[in-house]
Amino acid sequence: MVEERDQVGPPDEGGAAADEIKKVDSTAPAATATDEGQQQQQQQNKGQQQQSHSKVTFNNAGNPAKETARARRRREEAIRRLVADIQVRSDTKYATGGVPAQQDWVVASTVAAALERGLDRDLHHELVLEAKENSAKIGQVCHDHSDVFLASVGKVVALGGPSADLANKLNTSQEEIDAKTAGPMVETAQLWEDAKDSHARAQALHIMVNACQKVAIWLERARKQASLGRPRAALEAVDEARRALTSPMSSLFYGSSMEHAAQLLKEATQQKKKQLEHSGLGAAEDEKKDESNSGGGGSKNVISLEETPFGRRAILMLPKIENEVLMGARRGLNRWFLALRSGGDGAKAGRAILRKCAHSIAVGPGQLGLGGNVPPAYLWRAKVCDNLIARMSQNGRVVRAVRLGYWFERDATKESTRLENQSAPGMDRRAESFASAFGWYRCWEESATLLVDATDFASGDLTTGRGLSGSRHGLTGSKHGLGGSRHGKGRTLGFKASRQSQTRGLELGANALSKSKGSEKEKSKWSELLTPSILFENSATKKDDDAKFAGLAESVHPVRRAEIAFKLLGRAEEFVEYYETNRFGDMKIGGNKNDMDEKNEIRSSLSSLTGDDVSVGTDRIFFAKSLSHLCASVVGFSAVEASLELGNFEEEDDEEKQTSDNLPTTGSSVTIASRFRESSERYERALVTELGNLMRQRAIRGNLGELVRASCLMAAFRTALKVTHPSSSTRRSDKNLLAMDVDILMTALKVAQDEQLQATAAIVAQDRKEPLIADYRYPSRKDGTNIPDPEEVGLPFGLKDLKQPVRSNESVSDLSRSHASFRSSTSSKATDEFYTYSQSVPLVLRSIHARAIACAAFALSQEELGQIFAQKKGSGSACYVLDCVEECVNVAAVGMKDEDNTIDEGSIEKAVQVMANIAALQSCLPRLFGTLMRGMCHVGMIRSNQLEETFQYAESTLKGADKACDNQVGGMYSLVYEICRNKIDAHLNYALDGFNWVAKATRENPNAYCEGLIGYLGGVFASLGPMDEGSRAGLHFSCCGHINERLVKILSERADETTGFEDSLPPITRIDAYGLKNMGRDVQAFEEFAQSTGVPQLSECFLELKCLTGVMVDNDLPVLVKPENSGERQRRYPLLSMPKIGNILEKYVGAGMSLLGTKSSASLLIMDKKEVSTVLRVVRQQ
Repeated sequence: MVEERDQVGPPDEGGAAADEIKKVDSTAPAATATDEGQQQQQQQNKGQQQQSHSKVTFNNAGNPAKETARARRRREEAIRRLVADIQVRSDTKYATGGVPAQQDWVVASTVAAALERGLDRDLHHELVLEAKENSAKIGQVCHDHSDVFLASVGKVVALGGPSADLANKLNTSQEEIDAKTAGPMVETAQLWEDAKDSHARAQALHIMVNACQKVAIWLERARKQASLGRPRAALEAVDEARRALTSPMSSLFYGSSMEHAAQLLKEATQQKKKQLEHSGLGAAEDEKKDESNSGGGGSKNVISLEETPFGRRAILMLPKIENEVLMGARRGLNRWFLALRSGGDGAKAGRAILRKCAHSIAVGPGQLGLGGNVPPAYLWRAKVCDNLIARMSQNGRVVRAVRLGYWFERDATKESTRLENQSAPGMDRRAESFASAFGWYRCWEESATLLVDATDFASGDLTTGRGLSGSRHGLTGSKHGLGGSRHGKGRTLGFKASRQSQTRGLELGANALSKSKGSEKEKSKWSELLTPSILFENSATKKDDDAKFAGLAESVHPVRRAEIAFKLLGRAEEFVEYYETNRFGDMKIGGNKNDMDEKNEIRSSLSSLTGDDVSVGTDRIFFAKSLSHLCASVVGFSAVEASLELGNFEEEDDEEKQTSDNLPTTGSSVTIASRFRESSERYERALVTELGNLMRQRAIRGNLGELVRASCLMAAFRTALKVTHPSSSTRRSDKNLLAMDVDILMTALKVAQDEQLQATAAIVAQDRKEPLIADYRYPSRKDGTNIPDPEEVGLPFGLKDLKQPVRSNESVSDLSRSHASFRSSTSSKATDEFYTYSQSVPLVLRSIHARAIACAAFALSQEELGQIFAQKKGSGSACYVLDCVEECVNVAAVGMKDEDNTIDEGSIEKAVQVMANIAALQSCLPRLFGTLMRGMCHVGMIRSNQLEETFQYAESTLKGADKACDNQVGGMYSLVYEICRNKIDAHLNYALDGFNWVAKATRENPNAYCEGLIGYLGGVFASLGPMDEGSRAGLHFSCCGHINERLVKILSERADETTGFEDSLPPITRIDAYGLKNMGRDVQAFEEFAQSTGVPQLSECFLELKCLTGVMVDNDLPVLVKPENSGERQRRYPLLSMPKIGNILEKYVGAGMSLLGTKSSASLLIMDKKEVSTVLRVVRQQ
């Protein structure tokens, strides 16, 4: 400040020596034109003499002070310059002024400068040494030139005479000059003095006007810079104006030409002081003067511009300008805060950062990630996966099934080509690659609905683009849908849809196709399911977001300007407090805003950052919009803080070194930067912690799709934080703060299980439970003998091979009338083949497949997020995915059972179809598990050293899924049998209620109840086509055995023994030989029907009833019942029971006595009452 005040005067006036005294680091003055050789010799001598005392210097107090080498060199250079200025000759002229310098003024100025700089002692010491050196030199010169001098003196003495004559002449001339020129010269001198006074006053006035003009210019510049938001330039102008106002006026008058003007100013100052002393104000004004600003004349003779009327007005404007600078800085800060919070600039930059980080994650190192460059990346992963699987032992069902339906040379090349053509590198390709790795596009149509989100099946219509997706096995226009099914009604869509809905669906499909051709390519279903919308590259706000991110470093200038403004004004602490209050605050959320109870209030940093209450809104809104906005806002906050940290960041090692060496620091700037960094890290940690807690709370109520997208977003979010602001200490705990619950995979498994049950229920509710028609397929040509066939699109995992066997005896049996009506559809032919399952099986299988892929994506994102799961046998995350598939298959089997509707309707066909559907799902499980295992190997969820153990775990989960399906199949088998049994019981109860078994005549045809049962069984057995052979034969035996059991109980049980018949028909009370003969005819009809079904040994189900009816009409009955004939009796009637024969004999109605005698014949035994009593007595005795 002292150097700058000394240089206020104009550079073209004054002495250059004084300027050079003030500037220590400048070069030597131009005015010192002494002999360079002589000065170098003198400096060498002085340097030798100063070596003894240059190491110790004295401060102003006279105390020795330690100095560095640099300070010592600068001090010695300053002293040499001062000495050189004192030694300047009086005839030396300055380059600018052109007036000879007065030696006394130069010496006084040099001494004053030395006093001002505290170099007076050193200057005195140098001058003393210089004087001693000069005295020695003079003595030596006198000694060397004494002879020459004496000779010269002699010559001078010789010139005494001529000199006297010359002196006389000069005296005469002087007298003449005094007499003739004295008067005019005095008058001229007086006029010259008056002119000099006028010129000095004009110069003083000119200097004062120039000084006031400079002050006005500085003030105007300060105001303009303040209005433009440039605090540094504005405050520098204010400082210059204050310096000009407070500097002494004597500093403006320098140089020999200004001495007279300075003297006039001095006299004016003394006169003003006397006036002030006379008025009593002088003492108060003198106390305000600073002695350091005087020009050597003392404080009593000092005035400044501040004391002028102009100066007083100008000095009042300086605080106003400073205040305007502060207000402008605050306005800029407020606009910046508002732009970040309400304008969303931080969130926009955060979205751009998230998008770029997600793209980098998807592309991977060397562009070999799932979303990287194809075909190399995809083919490399597929080949590595295929090689690992090829080394596995073929001892398990999953290991054998993993090779079915896939051939690397065929399928991998096809899938990589599709990825290259259908998707761009990044998150879109990553989602498509993920789905392709799990065999989605090998198994299903591209337009097939995933059936993962509730919106896919909650609409209640799975026909238009949501069912089998218009494939050959779809619902519309194909023999594989209900339109071509023989169970359908005409060519309808099925799923209870009408022709009108079909037409509407076709129109909508055509309109959508026409629009898609002219519009931008839409996102695939897997991209929408696995990728949050904020990470899409073709987002509508991408250009704006990238622009905000690119200008992020420039956008923090308001903070820099405000910081500079407050710091320059000495109010750095106020700036820190103001910034932290507006930047790192929190707000109250939830409940009543006017609630004064601080104990129950909830403070939210996220709400303060975004300006929205994060506690409101549904879970759907949170996962759809709020979560992505919160993540973008937090990333934007970190990016802004990283931008603010540029230029202020100090390494910890440097700080420790500075502290250990006790070196001076930069003061307030380092303090402000460190305080901001600590507050920023603390606030950032609060933001990340609150976001993690909020995510964990909402994840419990989210669906699977939301969890998958949220997990992908959080993985990109954590990566963005590490890339954007790596120096923050919060990065060390991001993993724990953002990680979801350790049981999050179990939560996702539970969510997937519940959603799978809902999806299955929605699919089954629209299924008419009728088998699909199988069209004829030409045998495929194989390129090699060991190349597996590709998966059938729409009917994968072996569904195309599950066909019903064609039985030739179905069409010729006159007892299968209901089965004939079953095939009477106008849209089918008698030669059509049928699958064993209905249209719900591919839909359910597709939903399980898609849900398993979604769970795998969720588990992989959790691993990328840093979550560590409890290791099971094999790879932890892969085993959790397999558990999810097992549970989904379990609940899908339960949902396909549709027990309530099936029991209410009581339809055998539907119950059988449900059972066949579950069995078809079970048959697809090995290949489904194999496809999923290949996909998890492809995406890297299974390491090579864990492959064998993971396959073993897959075998165990497959067994669990098989067991679950077996339980449901067994339950459906029991349900089918229960329905058949109830129908049989109802028919027998209705047909035999009040039936007269005392016939008194034989029948050639079976009884009506027998024909009805045979007709019903024919229809039931004809509808068992979807069943497997074992279940079908078992149900044949169960139904026939139940009929035999019921008829045996009706025939042989006593009337008083009604156990098991509370709600059924009571036993027969009276029956004669003709009734028994007619029942035997019924048994014969049952056997003929059993033989016509083609089930081996089915007729043996009626053997017990045949034995009872046969022995009762056998003429050898009286003999066979004797104990000695038990062997013959057992041989002829192996299932005969003597107690049952006794019960029948008790009900037997004898023929009685007649004139014609008994009517027994060779094939019919008719006994009278006496014979019955005799036989009964023999039977009871055994």
